[in-house]
This record gives sequence, structure tokens and C-alpha cells, in this order.
Amino acid sequence: MNFLPALITVEHHLELKEEIPSEILGLGEASAKALKPILAEVTVQKEEEDFLVTGWAQTSLSLLCGRCAEWMPWPVRARVEHLFEAPHANSIDLTPFIREDILLELPLNAVCRLGADGRCPVTGEFYQPRPESSDSLVSEGVWDALSKLKTKD
Repeated sequence: MNFLPALITVEHHLELKEEIPSEILGLGEASAKALKPILAEVTVQKEEEDFLVTGWAQTSLSLLCGRCAEWMPWPVRARVEHLFEAPHANSIDLTPFIREDILLELPLNAVCRLGADGRCPVTGEFYQPRPESSDSLVSEGVWDALSKLKTKD
């Protein structure tokens, strides 16, 4: 998705609507797969010598659930907002910026939404919430064991 800065004036902004191939995301497909192309709609406005690009990009991915290890659909809608300061090249490619906007919307560990009864919508397996505890996760004996490992200078 490119635009030519020379064709945009303060009075006349540019509206772009384009499908971008999902391959630009560079997903390794070990935990995420692209299902559809990216649909991007942006407006390019000139502000003095700079260009402001605003809009959105959306696609649908398939992510591997961190809980049940099954593939699940994951719609993504990312806000696109970038400022290009002067001086400018003859053509500005928005594709790497849109790629980054999409990737930043992905969770570090995607999990499917459990039903009200705690069941996985894909596998039907029941997941109980972890009991809350005010106890420390580390016992005092751990610190004694670590003290014994200290090296002598």
C-alpha cells in the first residue's frame, strides 16, 4: 500500500482502501495462521510538510490456544496512525507499518473463551479456576537451599 506525497495537498487528502496479502505478516504458522487478506482503509492528510496517516486494518487469523492447544479464530482490527515527517521519499510504502499495527494487536498467549460452565468451546473439556491463596508460592526452605549454593571467592 503506497502513496505519492507529491500528489497530496493540504486541501485535498487521499483516501486509500486496499487488500494486502496476509503473507506480509510473516507468521511462522507454529502458533498463528493467516486466514484472510488484510483489509486496510486509511486517510492521508498533509499538515504543513508532514503527512498524517489514520485509519484501520483488519483481518482474521487462526491462533493456537495456550490452554487446549487447538486452533481458534481470532479477528484483528488494528488502529493505523502514523506521522511521516519531512523530508519524504518519492513514494511511501505503508505496508510495513500496517504489518506492525496488526502484529501488535496479537496476544502473547491466546486462549479461547470458556463457557459460563468453564468448558472449552472447542474440546468441551472442563477447566476449573485456580483456587486463590494468600500463601506465598515460595517456602522459606527454598532460600536456605539457595544460600548453600553460594560460591566462595
